[in-house]
Amino acid sequence: MMGKGLRHVCLLGLLPLALACEDSEYHYPSVKLEFVTVVAGEDGGLRTLVPDKGDELAIANDYTQTSITPNSESRVLSNYEETEGENGAAAANIYSVQSLIVLGPLDKNDEEATAVPLGKDPVEVTSIWMGRDYLNMILNVKVKGDKPHAFRLMYEEEEPVDGERVFLLTLYHDANGDAEYYNRNAYVSVPLAGLAGDPAQTIRIKFKYYMYNEDGEVEESDKYCGADFEGFEYTPSAK
Repeated sequence: MMGKGLRHVCLLGLLPLALACEDSEYHYPSVKLEFVTVVAGEDGGLRTLVPDKGDELAIANDYTQTSITPNSESRVLSNYEETEGENGAAAANIYSVQSLIVLGPLDKNDEEATAVPLGKDPVEVTSIWMGRDYLNMILNVKVKGDKPHAFRLMYEEEEPVDGERVFLLTLYHDANGDAEYYNRNAYVSVPLAGLAGDPAQTIRIKFKYYMYNEDGEVEESDKYCGADFEGFEYTPSAK
């Protein structure tokens, strides 16, 4: 049985949900490539695109013809172009979408959440940033590709700093014995709204993970959680 919050991913198979064009000579128009949230209508077709920065956009054309669960939303990496929709309103043309690994933080003190051993296989964080209600990151992971990797994100609350709550997130990666042959990117988005509490308030997020040191040994990285790192500031967006 899969443990609570355990996310298995075949990194060699991190493929787009759909691509608009497979012609290698095709050139995209001037588009953005970003982590976004897409929202589906009653038929499962994409109706709205919500950038991590900026206003939501009605989808004028979805050239991928992607379908998800009706009346749901999904985090994706998307090539899209802002355009003009009906009545001159801002809209979007979607040219590609690729699913993201969405990791909801789990309480480190929850015995059920930690019932399955926490993997400490190394990753490299090539990029990390805040976007709307998410902490986003691009990880580089070594794979051969014939075994699924598992990710979990645990949190623990630290002492408040200047009246602000501080949460330490720890990323756990279990490579499931996969050989380290190739580099693969893992695109991860972490929803933070559940940590802020009610009423909504500004909190600070610190983050640690396991990596190889100069001697080739696995160790914790303190790059985003050391005493001199103030943390990622997060204030929930208005819904």
